[in-house]
Amino acid sequence: MRKNIDNNKQFISALIGVIVWELIFWGFILCLLWFKGEFAPHVELHKPEWTPLLSILPISTIAFLLHLRWKIRAVRRLTDSGLQDLTIPGFSPIRESWRFIIWRLALAMIIFGVLGPKVGSRLQEVETTGADFVIAIDVSNSMMAEDLGVERIVLARQAVERILNKLGSDRVGLVVFAGEAYIQCPLTSDYSAIKLFLGAVNTEMIETQGTALGGAIDVCIKAFENAPESSRAILLITDGENHEDDPVAAASRAYEEGITVHILGVATPEGAPIPNFDKRGRKVGFIQGADGQPVVSRLDESVLVATARAGGGSFTRAKKSYIDIAPVVDALNKEEKTRVSNVRFTDYDHKFQIFLLIALILIVLESFIPNPTVQR
Repeated sequence: MRKNIDNNKQFISALIGVIVWELIFWGFILCLLWFKGEFAPHVELHKPEWTPLLSILPISTIAFLLHLRWKIRAVRRLTDSGLQDLTIPGFSPIRESWRFIIWRLALAMIIFGVLGPKVGSRLQEVETTGADFVIAIDVSNSMMAEDLGVERIVLARQAVERILNKLGSDRVGLVVFAGEAYIQCPLTSDYSAIKLFLGAVNTEMIETQGTALGGAIDVCIKAFENAPESSRAILLITDGENHEDDPVAAASRAYEEGITVHILGVATPEGAPIPNFDKRGRKVGFIQGADGQPVVSRLDESVLVATARAGGGSFTRAKKSYIDIAPVVDALNKEEKTRVSNVRFTDYDHKFQIFLLIALILIVLESFIPNPTVQR
């Protein structure tokens, strides 16, 4: 009976120890990711698509704890019959936990090695041909309407990501607008950074509501201050209800400066009511006008077409749950390509060997811990 009590206490200690170690491990990983983003952008993974393999680690921890609990119960039955000392002498849940922690760390090192961490070791100036584009996304409340089958803002983000996947060495900037506009991401050829900013785009970014298309175009023009004059274009993604200014005049100013204006309309002429949300983000009906009726947001196609014509660009309207980006991509690719020099990491040192070596050392170390299930 005394051994049962000791084993139960050791199991609780082992359980707490393994859980604390697991939390420390993942906290360390989060700190590494933060450090990489802030101070080591030249560190990358050769196989980032294999990161789901990391899910094996918490699964193995859960499996070990369940197995250890089962083993404790089996030992209890042996103890009651007086057979523990004959079959598994020296059994210790704490020692089992140490063996697992070492094995688990070795498994983590193997997975990190498979992901293939690499460090940029040399900077080289690479000359590429490309144009400069600024994409402006409407983030007014009306972009939450669902007349296209999904929220307009969701469809807009998906369209931008698909467009980025079709571009080559072009530099792209990101502007968000509603009643006012601002540059969210300056011109860059780092599409992963743009996608990071894109994921944060939502209708709560700008407090001043409305849709100032002309102001958005003017801010896009400012984003081109240091760009070559022969290779600039704006893509405006909006539901098309302009309430604040004259977008046609703004597009004309842009075209006079050598900037073409393309427009992608993400709404239908029939429109849809604008959802209303509570503080927890739950839908609680629709925004109502002064007459008590839901406010319906519709695509003002005539204004958008006139704006695109004034800017020398194209207009494309989204369809149900889908945007055909081919016309937009074709229009952008037709822009004159100019020489742009980018400084980027071009040579990498692969460091997977270090992690595999650590894993091997840990496996050897784990083998020196006595296995209590072996009869002596």
